[in-house]
Amino acid sequence: MGIESSCDETAAAVVRSDGTVLANVVASQIALHANYGGVVPELASREHLRNIVPVVRAAMAEAARMQPGLAFAGLDAIAVTEGPGLAGALLVGITYAKALALGLNKPLIAVNHLEGHIHAVLMERGVEMQIPLLALVVSGGHTHLYLAEENEGAWRYRNVGRTVDDAAGEAFDKVAKLLGLGYPGGPWMDALAAHGDPRAVEFHFGQIKPRAPRPGTVNKKAPGLPADGPTFDFSFSGIKTAVLRYIQTHGMAACVEARRSALAEALRANPAMKASDALALLPDRFDRQTLGLIASFQYAVVGNLMRQTFAAAQAFGARGILVSGGVSANSELRRRFTQEAARRGLPVAFPTLAMSTDNAAMIAAAAWPKFCAGEFAKEGLVATPQLRLGQGYPMYDLTEPLTEQI
Repeated sequence: MGIESSCDETAAAVVRSDGTVLANVVASQIALHANYGGVVPELASREHLRNIVPVVRAAMAEAARMQPGLAFAGLDAIAVTEGPGLAGALLVGITYAKALALGLNKPLIAVNHLEGHIHAVLMERGVEMQIPLLALVVSGGHTHLYLAEENEGAWRYRNVGRTVDDAAGEAFDKVAKLLGLGYPGGPWMDALAAHGDPRAVEFHFGQIKPRAPRPGTVNKKAPGLPADGPTFDFSFSGIKTAVLRYIQTHGMAACVEARRSALAEALRANPAMKASDALALLPDRFDRQTLGLIASFQYAVVGNLMRQTFAAAQAFGARGILVSGGVSANSELRRRFTQEAARRGLPVAFPTLAMSTDNAAMIAAAAWPKFCAGEFAKEGLVATPQLRLGQGYPMYDLTEPLTEQI
């Protein structure tokens, strides 16, 4: 059984060793946090406390329907997200998982949330791709590149790129809020971008300089790494600020406030309203300039993710690409990554839309190799909000020049 509570979704799942998902129950808090335009940590923790018991019971009941006779005693182990995430939210899941494992006398397995996202793809495809694989984990809280390798069933990761400020999904949500759209902003931006001109506004991403090691420490990237070598890090705070400046300099503030008020009223009447519904209901609130700005923002962010990912794949000799996390559900991202991967002759894989966002099935799937290897959590397991995955930056071979920018 997997338990996930790293942010604003309480989830429990039962997964078999072959990757078959017997149950995957998720209690979302979107309606609660939509009132604030983002996740409020204290409220998230309280909702996890309310949801954790009924969610686990619902997952077990669903698993018993799928596999008659299955009960808590029939579980091999309990897996739980250790981090990264919100401290209070993580603590709820960990405390419950520790109590459940103790009561059942089952081993407890701690799982890194980011590794879970990678296994959201692996569990559905198996390991058909040749290693090493390059995994892009891109969500509201994370934007990371990992070189993933498997040896005798055990997976190991090396971090080769990460955001130095905002995550890509966070930028989507914040820009959507700047434009007076609904929460979470990613799906709204994705749906509305299809109606705008992606070339209407030209956005640029500057080159990120390699991070220098702290005084008295060894270079985290790897011994001997050239100081002026390429970096595969990301930065999205600049484009968020560029959108704000565009709104201010083009006199869009009044239009944004009018749209915000109209949408708030429409969402109160229909909380489940989607962007396509809003576009039809309030066509006068979505002018060509706004739609062009949305389309241009999305085009630029997806382009930056592509450039860094495929440049890293070439530099590290990756033989396949995995893209996971909430932003991997973006339709333009999937389309453009698939096209570029085909052009380069690289296989690329995404999770299903249901497995893209936070869930517990991916936590259970990531825990199975650890269970086979006997990697069990200690009694002193605690929440680790800043938990990292894998080693630092490895060396890369620059004997072949990087291809042109996408």
